Amino acid sequence: MKMSEENGTTSPSVASEEDMLIPVQPPQKGLGVLMGASFIVGTVCGSGILALPKAIVDAGWAGIGLLIICGLISAFTGSILGKCWTILRMRYPEYEDQYIPDPYPTIGFRAAGRVGRFATRFCVVGTLYGGGVVYILLIAGNISNLIESLGHVEIHACYWILIITAVLIPFTWLGTPKDFWQAAIMAAVTTGIGGLLATIALIVMVPTTPPATHSIPTFNSFFNAFGTILFAFGGASVFPTIQVDMKQPDMFPKSVVIGIISVLCIYLPISVAGFVVLGNSMTNANILDDLAKSWMLYTVLILITSHLFMAFLILLNPIFQDLEDFFNIANKFSLRRCILRACVVISMLFVALSVPHFGVILSLIGGTTIAGTNFIFPPLFYILLSRQRVPSDAPGELPKYPQGPQYVGDIAPPEGQSLKLSETDEGIKLTPQNNEHAQVPWVTFEIPLYLKVMLIEIILIGLIGGVSSTYSVIASIASGSSMFTVPCYVNWATADV
Repeated sequence: MKMSEENGTTSPSVASEEDMLIPVQPPQKGLGVLMGASFIVGTVCGSGILALPKAIVDAGWAGIGLLIICGLISAFTGSILGKCWTILRMRYPEYEDQYIPDPYPTIGFRAAGRVGRFATRFCVVGTLYGGGVVYILLIAGNISNLIESLGHVEIHACYWILIITAVLIPFTWLGTPKDFWQAAIMAAVTTGIGGLLATIALIVMVPTTPPATHSIPTFNSFFNAFGTILFAFGGASVFPTIQVDMKQPDMFPKSVVIGIISVLCIYLPISVAGFVVLGNSMTNANILDDLAKSWMLYTVLILITSHLFMAFLILLNPIFQDLEDFFNIANKFSLRRCILRACVVISMLFVALSVPHFGVILSLIGGTTIAGTNFIFPPLFYILLSRQRVPSDAPGELPKYPQGPQYVGDIAPPEGQSLKLSETDEGIKLTPQNNEHAQVPWVTFEIPLYLKVMLIEIILIGLIGGVSSTYSVIASIASGSSMFTVPCYVNWATADV
């Protein structure tokens, strides 16, 4: 970091890109970089393994390139989102001392005011809530498939939705991500092994499968697929919650890059294999329904279902924390917590029974809320934060210093002086600098022109792609081509998950 001088006065401190990765306080207990990456893999990867092969078939050869591009953009915007939270922690000391249950809406508020907070909260809740419904449907469908294949006992998936929900509710009573880090490891391991085995199962089918054919994608099929691909990388809603629980939250961008690249390495093989081996003969939204019955299929079903179970717990945690903060429920195990979280999951049960085909929900969420949380908000908020040159430029209250100004490294300036920030091998160094109006430096940063252009392009991609995808999903539902089925409680015999 460095200070700039104009007309003999000291301006706010300017942060470089490297400064965003320097801890502003001593490490605390919490998640490490690799554990944070495991949470990202456990949260993001799962439904994508099951739905992406069909999406790539619908999008054609361009779908493979679209998958790679969306993955790289998600890694980039995720790191940008992490830097946004780091900036807030450097500007507002109170974010160091108190637990923030809704970090993403907080970023939205500090960057864009009440509109930013409302839009962010709406998209985060919509993404996580809809994603939880999708996970319930996938778990129910996979277990129904497994029991029918192994035990030759046919229990409709609608009944499994009820059973799975009852089993999941007690596990949702756990606290924050750091309280169930084992779930993140299990989710990451099971999805990695499951994706590999599913890819091998597709390759084994080559000798007995007719040569794949591929149709030219239509506007609706391509942008339906785009929505599915967006959903497959839709973990940004939970990223700030993971970052808050890290030992060094400033290192979160590294966790994002490692996590998303790992997810992309899992997604690509099975997506390409499904496209090349099955092509248009793939008739189900869930690739596991098109695999040959074998021990590999059964193993994949168990692994992926286990992953979805663990990921469900991680995915819904931000919603729970946000609601508990709203209803003033303490951040500890209590009866009020259990009742609130059970009510949320039961409401999701009703949605799952109402729309038992997960593909419709998946594409719709991908084109709406995930387009916002992954593509639009991170670069937009980063640009808005860069324009705040003094504390009064930012929405909300000014930074709070309960016991006087708090300085990194316990270095305070002499009376009548401000601080100059610079980098050293140990981290951030603060040195006194003459100024008649001594204040704690307000951290500012400059965005290079090339980076600003890139951020604006990503925002436009998110807007155009999201609108097109949403239109395609609605058009598919209206035309009857979306495989939309009746709710379970209308006809339990004909509803199809």
